[in-house]
Amino acid sequence: MQRIGGKKKIMLGHELVSAGVITPEQLKTALEEQRKHKGEKRERLGEILLRLGAINEDTLTLFLEKHLNIPHIELRSDTNVDPIAVKLIPERMARGLKAIAIGVNKDDKLMVAMADPLDIIAVDTLKLKTGFEIERYFAHTREVEAAIGKYYEEHLLKESVRDYISIKEGEAKREEEATQKAHPTRGLSEMEEEAVRTPVIEFVDHLLSNALRSRASDIHIEPREKELSIRYRIDGFLHESFPPPKEMQGAIITRLKLLGDMNIAEQRLPQDGRFKFTFENREIDVRVASTPIIYGEKMVLRLLDRANLIVSMEDLGMSDKNVERFKSILKQPYGMVLVTGPTGSGKTTTLYSAINFINTIEKNIVTIEDPVEYQINGINQIQTRHNIGLTFASGLRAVLRQDPDVIMIGEIRDLETLENAVKASLTGHLVLSTIHTNDAASVIVRLIHMGLSPYLIASCLSLVIAQRLVRKICPDCKEKADIKPAALADLGKAYGMNLKNTVFYKGKGCDKCDKMGYKGRVGLYEFLPISKTVKDMIKEGITSAEVKEAAEREDMKDIFRSGIEKASKGLTTIEEVLRATVLEKT
Repeated sequence: MQRIGGKKKIMLGHELVSAGVITPEQLKTALEEQRKHKGEKRERLGEILLRLGAINEDTLTLFLEKHLNIPHIELRSDTNVDPIAVKLIPERMARGLKAIAIGVNKDDKLMVAMADPLDIIAVDTLKLKTGFEIERYFAHTREVEAAIGKYYEEHLLKESVRDYISIKEGEAKREEEATQKAHPTRGLSEMEEEAVRTPVIEFVDHLLSNALRSRASDIHIEPREKELSIRYRIDGFLHESFPPPKEMQGAIITRLKLLGDMNIAEQRLPQDGRFKFTFENREIDVRVASTPIIYGEKMVLRLLDRANLIVSMEDLGMSDKNVERFKSILKQPYGMVLVTGPTGSGKTTTLYSAINFINTIEKNIVTIEDPVEYQINGINQIQTRHNIGLTFASGLRAVLRQDPDVIMIGEIRDLETLENAVKASLTGHLVLSTIHTNDAASVIVRLIHMGLSPYLIASCLSLVIAQRLVRKICPDCKEKADIKPAALADLGKAYGMNLKNTVFYKGKGCDKCDKMGYKGRVGLYEFLPISKTVKDMIKEGITSAEVKEAAEREDMKDIFRSGIEKASKGLTTIEEVLRATVLEKT
């Protein structure tokens, strides 16, 4: 149990119970949770109570300040952290002790924010290492870890660049001498030698770590005429990051090619690769794609965090009613479910959530993907290889001989794949796949244009889901948006809705969301169940607009209305909804 206080030892848990903040049962549960882990993995009691929802952060902070008599510091604000002071504690030590230097006070003491300021050994270690007397501040573990990631990574990137340049300058002076000595990477090409040098390895490692701490889904490395641009995609938008010097371009790209098991000698053709990267005890899959452009090879790294793989349908942003619809159809032994939307709209995540829901030992589930983004236990996953003839269509033919119960096809692109998928759905298999259209009703027309008869569409199709992703408002700076009533009235009139007295929200921008006002993303969904009425209309060969009107009479909510509903609840902004859906309304 966590003990706090000066001479008198006070048990935090007992104090919280005595004050009526938590119940004895909640304390017992938290203590049992704490005993599950020992050593470095052991959580502090306060952090466990937070995670279990037994107490909120503000209440915990007040208690800790009162009993520790150590002030709490808000690390999310840049004004509270001196980047120069941060460097006084080595990164490895900072991460190990969960402590970060934030400045030097007027008494020449080093101010240090600590997750556990009662750790006397840690305080002594910091004193010995820095040569300063230590003034302790309290900060929650996640705040300390986030600050360490933020303030160390860019510094380390710059250090790697400086080391690289220093080595290059030294070698230029000793070129003749270096050629006469045995080299540990002798036999490798010059570019390989560059790529396996410590500064380049460290730069790539810090680049990946920094991107993951920034919640990036992709890293874009783009050669320009006189510079090498690096951008992170965060919540769907690209943001500039620290750019290395142009002279490191070849070494960085070669390093990534080596990691991805790609041909470093081939610079004229696009290539794909993948590797694994360990970040904070989590295994990250990194997909690498290179494309030659006029100033070199552009690299895009897709960061796939296994910890974020399995997302419940509720967490995706689906309404309770749509979740029940989806689960009901997934329990059926046969039929076809199609998910539509533009690239990057979360279609694959929706399919994975469906697969996870029906993944049991009794079912043989097979996927055909291009590429396989995540490897899932209990699922038989096939990677297409077009260069040897393993396409979606040929893979599906082979899968049907493997006694499958559920088949997931990455995308239906051609008539052959579509026909095989339809046959599978009509012969006792549940088929899940994606297709590209603007909305759910347009899928019907798309299938007909691909060559499928309306009768077969009506017979095999069970559900169509159209979706988009929008940014979520940062919960820490959310406020009411000042929208003029006249503007709301015009918007409602344009889209056939009554928006009078509807309240919308926005993010003001704070340190927690890097001043953007947004943090994370949520889905907008349009569910089109293929009811008997819709089936009959499909057989008659009517238009997508007529199908949509019929579905809306049966309570289908289109993507725009789904967005307005989420915006009125404060999940996203009206601007995000319009950005994601205006194409369907114009």
